[in-house]
Amino acid sequence: MKEQPIVQLPSQEKDRLFFLDFLKAISIVAVVSFHAIFLPRSSFITSDGIIETLFAPLRFCVPVFLTISMFLFERQIANSPKEPKLLFKTRFNRLGIPILFWFSIAAGLKLINGNSIIEIIVAIFQGEIFTGAYYFLIILQLLWNFVLVRDWIIQEKNIVTTLIAQAVCLLFVYATISGFFVDEVLKVLIFLERPLIIYWLAYIALGVYIYQNFDSIERVSRSLSKTNKILLLCFTAATMMAEYRVLTFFLADSLRPFDYAAFSCILSVPTMFICFASVNEKSLPSPIVKLTKILSKYSLGIFCINGILAQIFLSIGTRLFSQASFNLVEILGIKIIGWIGLLLLSLLLSIVLKRLGLKRMVC
Repeated sequence: MKEQPIVQLPSQEKDRLFFLDFLKAISIVAVVSFHAIFLPRSSFITSDGIIETLFAPLRFCVPVFLTISMFLFERQIANSPKEPKLLFKTRFNRLGIPILFWFSIAAGLKLINGNSIIEIIVAIFQGEIFTGAYYFLIILQLLWNFVLVRDWIIQEKNIVTTLIAQAVCLLFVYATISGFFVDEVLKVLIFLERPLIIYWLAYIALGVYIYQNFDSIERVSRSLSKTNKILLLCFTAATMMAEYRVLTFFLADSLRPFDYAAFSCILSVPTMFICFASVNEKSLPSPIVKLTKILSKYSLGIFCINGILAQIFLSIGTRLFSQASFNLVEILGIKIIGWIGLLLLSLLLSIVLKRLGLKRMVC
């Protein structure tokens, strides 16, 4: 099969593209927001739906992270003489060490907390050994499946086919949660949790497409005014909030594991790339550039540390505030304070670990 030509990125051809650092930085900030309330849900049950709806637009974070990973992997393959399987092995080794490190720490904490070996194994399988651990199971699946189908999927018509297949999968999920199938199907999906590959196929196609067409996307981004970009972001945010309400209508108590099984999450990826593909260091104030680089650099550490700390703080908060009750304003303030505090603490610990010689675990 004829190989796709190497795509050149003339205006931003660097080892690390700044706009990707920017997307990683805002994505990791968004990730932390979902782990920032360290209180039992019963203490703010009347406000829970409103809070979750307000923050639903930040669910672009995981889709953007996955798309960036596929973008960079395709870029690496296209610019390397090595076989994709060898490059996957390198990437697997790079990811495997921090995964083993953080999963082991989380498993140890659960053992101390009294969880059984079986419970820990199930938590690992479901990607819930710590909050957000499912991401690593997803990315390994996507990278390996991409290696297997790359010769097929790099053709534009097959990118469209993959997106259609993803739409069919999401329609299946919608049919399942709306009661179209027997309850056993829903129970299986709930048990398999978020790592199930059928929720994430689109991000292979999006990563490849954005890489192959980056010049055009960057030109569109530069041609759009700030007003048009804001309108596009607001439209996508409204769509994500509306779809969240539809999903909660069927699921009532909890969205998991279907909170990212949404068409609007897929839509958020092209929106974010179109709006920010033209961002460069010269277009932002120096303090923002420095903050962007440090958040991007330590995004791995922040992702893992915040997930582990969130579980520890939630356990403490549940014991202390099991009988408490908070209104909407109070819980919103608690979430924002917890968000900022958790982000700063996770970043600080990442820097400390790097200085202790554990750079591969956080960078």
